[in-house]
Amino acid sequence: MDTMQVGMHRRMALVVLLAATFMGILDVLIVNVAAPSIQRDLGASFGDIQLVISGYVLAYAVALTSGGRLGDSLGKKEVFLAGLLAFVVCSAGCALAPSVGVLIGLRVAQGFAAAVMLPQVLSIIQDVFPPDRRPRALALYGGTIGMGAAVGQIVGGALIHADVLGLGWRSVFWVNMPIGLAAAACVPFVLPKTGAMRRPADIQGLVLTAVAMTLLVYPLVRGSDDGWPWWVWPAFAGSALSLVGLWSVERGREKAGRAPLITPSLFRDRGFTTGLGAALVFYSGNYGLFLLLAYVFQEGLHLSPLASGVGFLPLGLGFAGASLAGRRFAVRRGNAVLKVGAVTMAMGYLVLIVTLAPAPSASPHAEALVMAPALLIAGVGQGLVAAPLIGVILATVPPPEAGAASGVVLTVNQLASSLGVAVFGALFVALLGVDPQQRSAHLTGRDFTAALMGCAWALFALAGATGLLAWRLPSRSQPAVGTSR
Repeated sequence: MDTMQVGMHRRMALVVLLAATFMGILDVLIVNVAAPSIQRDLGASFGDIQLVISGYVLAYAVALTSGGRLGDSLGKKEVFLAGLLAFVVCSAGCALAPSVGVLIGLRVAQGFAAAVMLPQVLSIIQDVFPPDRRPRALALYGGTIGMGAAVGQIVGGALIHADVLGLGWRSVFWVNMPIGLAAAACVPFVLPKTGAMRRPADIQGLVLTAVAMTLLVYPLVRGSDDGWPWWVWPAFAGSALSLVGLWSVERGREKAGRAPLITPSLFRDRGFTTGLGAALVFYSGNYGLFLLLAYVFQEGLHLSPLASGVGFLPLGLGFAGASLAGRRFAVRRGNAVLKVGAVTMAMGYLVLIVTLAPAPSASPHAEALVMAPALLIAGVGQGLVAAPLIGVILATVPPPEAGAASGVVLTVNQLASSLGVAVFGALFVALLGVDPQQRSAHLTGRDFTAALMGCAWALFALAGATGLLAWRLPSRSQPAVGTSR
């Protein structure tokens, strides 16, 4: 092929890869705005809805590293296509789900499909684009993630509002079909075939991680629904024992020279463990806020799904804009951008608390508008932290260990997101006193905004903790910045 054909082929490959990335990110965020509608239509509890959201993220987190290794072992193109088709099939299943139990199960399966599909994207970009073309491709990859974060809520709200063919909330899953099938049809023609390199899977590590996180997240969700029954505490103990077992197994694999799911020797570096702590704290609050806002807007202020989606816009735009600026800032100033982002987040949550302190406005739309400045500030802070965070953490480890470290960081990010949905959901219900859709409780808009204000104090504390941990990181690093939400 001549130079023009090669360039066109690369651009087509990138379009396919970014379409899959957009679909995967969109499916995390678009469900938040649909959550109240799903709960109402399927007669579900708030805990069920938390599992619909966190089940996807948890499955993705647990299988993320194994999904990447699967591409190395069987071929990235083939594994990407298999994951993409599985994702589309699971999306159709979610759209047809007759009950919340079926929906939760399919969301978990969808998360596993995403864990097979998405790790191949960055790997294939590395293969397709030469070093001089790679930065632009990676910038577009980061921009796609930011765009998914910015428009996910609005797209979901618009689809539910349009109610095409009477599909309601089910349309937020059907929307994946044309995107996924079009991308899958192009894969055989635009993605290169890569060689396979057999790498043994860490099945023990995968199972122990799944058990540990399930025994932690599930009781947090169900415990608040069921009044914290006795089985919650043995489950927490089982989670702790599973983590101990995981550490023992991974140390054994590393000493034997076999690739572990999590590399224990990385944790000897104080900079790496501090950065990982910052990621854990940051992402725990990041995702929890989306679910809370959906219920405050729709159940508390009685906004339509579309108006609710628009209410998310300041947060999404602040995040997307700051992500782009944060990457450039990080190149010049190293991890100082994390400190600025953490302070900005804290300011945003403090402004939100002050905004929510008075009684809600008589107009729901006016109340959402009053919250917009606080959400914009918080979104800017989130973007400034999220954009360079992975690169800053990876800059603390030697280059030969960057691959193993990136797998650990990405896994922790997603596990923290799942944990945040569970913890903040439980806190929100505890502050409300009842399920958000329990009509007999006669909840008012003030009840919802007061519960959100209580959660905002917790978010303020997490932003402060993120800043303190960022302060303890090495004072100067030149990260290879990236974006992950």
